[in-house]
Amino acid sequence: MSDAEIADEVRAVLRELVDEIGAISARIIEHDELRTGVPARTLALGGGEYLRVELPTRHGREVEVEAAFDRAVRQLRAIRRRWEIARLPEVSIAPGAQPAAGRVIERIHGYLGALASIDRASNALVTRGNQLIAAARPPDELEAARWPFLARRALASHAPYSSHGEVVDPDAYAMSFWYNAALIVLLAEPYALDFVRYRARQVARELAHLLPLLEPDPGAPAVIGRPPNGP
Repeated sequence: MSDAEIADEVRAVLRELVDEIGAISARIIEHDELRTGVPARTLALGGGEYLRVELPTRHGREVEVEAAFDRAVRQLRAIRRRWEIARLPEVSIAPGAQPAAGRVIERIHGYLGALASIDRASNALVTRGNQLIAAARPPDELEAARWPFLARRALASHAPYSSHGEVVDPDAYAMSFWYNAALIVLLAEPYALDFVRYRARQVARELAHLLPLLEPDPGAPAVIGRPPNGP
């Protein structure tokens, strides 16, 4: 994991927080003494690091701000633990500041490649509606004909005790997540369902932070970049 990739992952968490609560900015700092003249919250991340969120003077959104803060803090701490780093990169996010779509797609490809490398798997794909966002490998003719059907089934179904859909076929696993998105793993029989489900959910959690970064800024054309080697 490079420093740039870790920074992109942190930016994804900050971007989600800024968008959810309508903040002016969110940033990682090494002290809590910064003053900018606007209302702000500074939340301890441990290890001498803080998450500083600048808020608008008037807040008209009906959102659970405290819950959003708590979720962001837990996600940032989890990033630090997962990659075994002493410090998070000091990055900041303000409305409209996003990494290039190409870098986001590259990160998505990395997660899909890792998922497609598990035992019995041949490919992994992520879709949004009827569009293929990315795949671990360019889909062959059979895969290209099959993924739209699997994605539609995942989006139309509901797994037990979950608001998300799940498809379990002898040679494929698919699950819905985020907004109209589906993660598909193509497999060979027999495969360990519990293991595949666990790994897919891990990847889906990461993709849920990356897919919002492909959304256009307000007023920009509603287009998601076509992945390399995609259809």
